[in-house]
Amino acid sequence: MKSSANDPVVLQLKWKHQFQFAGFYAAREKGYYQHAGFDVEIREHVQNSSPAQEVLSGRATFGISDSSIVLYRMKNKPVVVLAGIFQHSPLVILSLSSSEIRSPEDLINKRVMYQKGIDDAPLTAMFSTVGISNEQFTHVPHTFKNETLLEGEIDALSVYLTNQPKWFEEKGIEVNIMDPVNYGVDFYGDLLFTSEQYIQDSPEKALAFKEASIKGWQYALNNQDEIIALIKSKYQNQQSIEHLKYEAKHTTRMIKPLTIPIGTTFPERFQRIANIYRDLNMVPNDASVSGLLIDDYLKASADKDRQLYYYLLFFIIFLALSLTFVLFFNKRLRKLVIYRTNELKQSNDTLANKIEVIALQNEALQIEKSNAESASKAKSDFVSNMSHEIRTPLNGIYGSLQLLKQEKLSEKGQEYVENAISSGESLLVVINDILDFSKIEAGKLMLDIKPFDFAALFETTIKNVQHIPKDKGLNFSWSIGDMHSYWLGDDIRIKQILINLLSNAFKFTEEGSISIQCQEQIKNDIPSIIIEITDTGIGLTEESQKSLFTRFEQQDSSITRKFGGTGLGLSIVQSLVDLMAGEISVASKVGEGSTFTVILPLKKTTNVKETTVEINTPNLLNKTILIVEDNRINQTIIKTMLAPTQANLVLANNGKEAVDKHKACQPDVIFMDIQMPVLDGISACQQIREQDHTTPIIALTANVMTTDVEVYLQKGFNAYIPKPTEQNMLYQTLYEFLLNK
Repeated sequence: MKSSANDPVVLQLKWKHQFQFAGFYAAREKGYYQHAGFDVEIREHVQNSSPAQEVLSGRATFGISDSSIVLYRMKNKPVVVLAGIFQHSPLVILSLSSSEIRSPEDLINKRVMYQKGIDDAPLTAMFSTVGISNEQFTHVPHTFKNETLLEGEIDALSVYLTNQPKWFEEKGIEVNIMDPVNYGVDFYGDLLFTSEQYIQDSPEKALAFKEASIKGWQYALNNQDEIIALIKSKYQNQQSIEHLKYEAKHTTRMIKPLTIPIGTTFPERFQRIANIYRDLNMVPNDASVSGLLIDDYLKASADKDRQLYYYLLFFIIFLALSLTFVLFFNKRLRKLVIYRTNELKQSNDTLANKIEVIALQNEALQIEKSNAESASKAKSDFVSNMSHEIRTPLNGIYGSLQLLKQEKLSEKGQEYVENAISSGESLLVVINDILDFSKIEAGKLMLDIKPFDFAALFETTIKNVQHIPKDKGLNFSWSIGDMHSYWLGDDIRIKQILINLLSNAFKFTEEGSISIQCQEQIKNDIPSIIIEITDTGIGLTEESQKSLFTRFEQQDSSITRKFGGTGLGLSIVQSLVDLMAGEISVASKVGEGSTFTVILPLKKTTNVKETTVEINTPNLLNKTILIVEDNRINQTIIKTMLAPTQANLVLANNGKEAVDKHKACQPDVIFMDIQMPVLDGISACQQIREQDHTTPIIALTANVMTTDVEVYLQKGFNAYIPKPTEQNMLYQTLYEFLLNK
């Protein structure tokens, strides 16, 4: 979108020039603003004023604010949010580790320095959430000098998580961070906004400025070193290059560009922020956020135009029909009215009887609906319980095999162990197929869209399965055409499609060959990946092809007896392809083989560098791990897996023991089973959280249904590890919560 002229506008920042505003510098430097028709002046923070005041006074056209902009709107200030840049607020409370102030409760009777007013809402909400009032600590006006904490004039202060902890890190000072997000207060960080008058006068220009700014942020995050050099040279930032790189890294975490498109705002989230302001009595209960988002005005304009169109269309149709009836059918209409009136009288009695029948049918339908919902819940409960009961003993078997594999074995013994592990993984695939089927039926299977390298995924898949046809003496060939490397999609589910289709081909082919070909084509003007798998297997009848993708369906019972399988694989493939808006088809002849063709419409993207970390055994000397597990075998497995870390391992046999031993040994991390006697894992977690909000608690459970996991996270768990337990996943979790903090 390009405006007709280069309009001089002012963008008012909320602080001094730094990487926090990198996207706006990039948009100006790279000509995105100029191309959109703007001559932009970017101003630093104005002392004794806020960006909202500058915009409302007309001294600035656009501004950068945090979630306090919601409060301005609720106080009837005509401000409008264009885009969300920071998905999370970086404002936190920081204290010295030596002070032993680790949670908001520790701030009682302490001196806390922060900006008091509308900009401190995340902190005020956090204090309110944990039950601390302003009278329980001493507020100190902010001097914006970190040295004040070191000199002992205060006990804690508010900082920006994106840059200020680096200042303490460079001085070798350990600190504690109290983040409102960890206490259920998740406000937006930086928001791009303008005035309501500007939206009403120039909605196209407001959208053009928003799009140019988002484009600038995309460039800045992908070219951080270049923008850091720009900030140093053109905006005279006094921070070191290392400090700005630190800020860039943590700014990226606040923006979340890989999971949420830059600029995205969620109306429901603004409503939750508004409710917090109401609960804090900062605005009346009837204060509204109506008109806060630019979409409110665009939708209203579109609705008004649509309504006018419908009125005009209705008027024309009505006028034409009226003239037709008046000119040609007046007499016939009178006769028809008399006839229809008599007919209607006769129909009224019949209609009354039918209404009674419909009411009875509706009642029967409600009963059937209730029965169906009960049956669906019973089925989900059965699948969940079955998964748990299978995973629990499988954890003992699989874990023991992982540990046995690390022992010195003969070549034959190593082969036996690897075969047993492979069999365990196959059983886990069957269990996961059933769980995927349950998720699909409930409509809860979601795609995780992110950039991925299709060629690398294809190569990994081939390596994973090529031993199967080799063992059966089959000829297996594969090829990938000259195609774009990087795509946007769910790489895990695409790999699942490839493996399911290849496994199907391997299973039903006794002799001959299997081939897989992948290429890029344009289908309906959309770039697509075409996957074609051909085998010389048993083939399918035309009747079988009609129900091929139906759950639990195979050609006949003899197929199941001879080849095995759950009958879920192709059904899951069909559901995954549908989720991706793709197509799947099959061409087959009995005794000659089959060809499966999958078309996946995906968006192309550029290479996104991802940092990979090799999972080595973590060194947890002087760390304490509390293991809560009632099953003796599983106790032995996890203790043996964790022994190489050199951590102090403390064992609790149930939830009650876990609560007592948590108080006694103050562990650094807790691994907690869910189903236990005396006191279950969820209840134990809640009791611990009443006293301890910081220690990571990881659910170690065979309950892996999505609804179960959501409950764990809501009740206070930080993460979960499914059973059977992978040793690498244990170590990766320890790195995340103990060593990479």
